[in-house]
Amino acid sequence: MEEVEDIKESLQRAAGRRDVDVFQLNLSTKKLTGLPDLSRFHFLRELWLNNNKIRELSCPSLNCCLTELYLHNNNIPSISGALKHLTCLRVLLLHNNRLRGLEDTMSELRRMQQLRTATFFLNPISHEAGYRHRVIHRLPSIQALDGKGVESAERRRSFQMFNQERHRVLQSVAFGRRATG
Repeated sequence: MEEVEDIKESLQRAAGRRDVDVFQLNLSTKKLTGLPDLSRFHFLRELWLNNNKIRELSCPSLNCCLTELYLHNNNIPSISGALKHLTCLRVLLLHNNRLRGLEDTMSELRRMQQLRTATFFLNPISHEAGYRHRVIHRLPSIQALDGKGVESAERRRSFQMFNQERHRVLQSVAFGRRATG
């Protein structure tokens, strides 16, 4: 019930009286422990849920056209099964949570072809071996990771590390023909 009141309060501040008029919704610092049902906001593009106490992430009711999602500073241990339908996301901030399992996390995000900015620092996954290169490899559209731009040399290195055979073949091709060497 408190969540409904928080949403109503946020809507009044945004001067949005009708659900179809809501493009942005700020539910940060509301002490939420879970996600409220937001299915009625069909045109929601930006959602702030940061600085809450969210422990479990279940987002089937979120609009698949959401472009920005701010979930930093919560207690989220996993995003598995929660975000894969959000294929239009461009910004995803998940820093300072309890995310574990880098491969599971990257698998959840693999269909997000427009994801440009993401943060995962201050999570256990950011301490896994090869973390930054693995994220860059698995999310090829990423342009900024953990507040730092992704350089082309870094992208090439990630490609080399995780596609060694393909990289070797590409290096051996000269003028459309395989070079022997």
